[in-house]
Amino acid sequence: MTRIRSLKKIRVAVAVLVFALFLLTFLGHGKTSEVLSETLLFFQFVPSLIQFTLMPITPPGSSGIVRFTKTCTACHLCVSACQTNVITPAFLEYGVSGLLQPRMNYLKGHCDFECNTCGHVCPTGAISPLSLRDKKRVQIGKAFLNKKECIVHVKKKHCGACGEACPTHAIIPAEKGLVLFPTMKIEYCIGCGACERACPTKPRKAITVTANPVHAKAEKYIPKPLPVLNYQDEEFPF
Repeated sequence: MTRIRSLKKIRVAVAVLVFALFLLTFLGHGKTSEVLSETLLFFQFVPSLIQFTLMPITPPGSSGIVRFTKTCTACHLCVSACQTNVITPAFLEYGVSGLLQPRMNYLKGHCDFECNTCGHVCPTGAISPLSLRDKKRVQIGKAFLNKKECIVHVKKKHCGACGEACPTHAIIPAEKGLVLFPTMKIEYCIGCGACERACPTKPRKAITVTANPVHAKAEKYIPKPLPVLNYQDEEFPF
């Protein structure tokens, strides 16, 4: 969890390092050939660092990062077809060889529970076509609730945005002291990002989704049956 919570800080650090090396190389500080050589050496390690710390989430039907990156040609048909704009081109999240390959970007949208378009437009099989029934059970990632950022936990006031947006009942309210606190049921989570998208906290989201390197299968939520009330045959008192 510590690694997950530090992802944004690491992203900024990597960006600063890359920018600094750019300035050193092209503004003439020192011998250009030596700095350029050091820059190229540094870039050999950057993709591995980014992939480890900022593991991208791949679309449902891709099975996982390794299979997806081997078969995807970055044609962007899925990007164009995505109804919620959640599929966007990656930068270096997959490494240099995966430049512009699609990833799930929950700052732009969420994966629509009732949509399976991306798998049907993919020409290479990098995203396999899934029926809606199967797609609704594919767990591409897991949601994580940071209580230090959550409005309910910090201010002890109602919110409920994440629970209302969740299509699989992975977030349920638990009443404590007349306040409804979000409770995670991770076994139902499919990593669609609806909760992260709906979370109102700024600048950091209180709930974020982290990738499953290999996609899993979420459990299906089955509501508990309502109790059956046995009424005895008796006359009404009025």
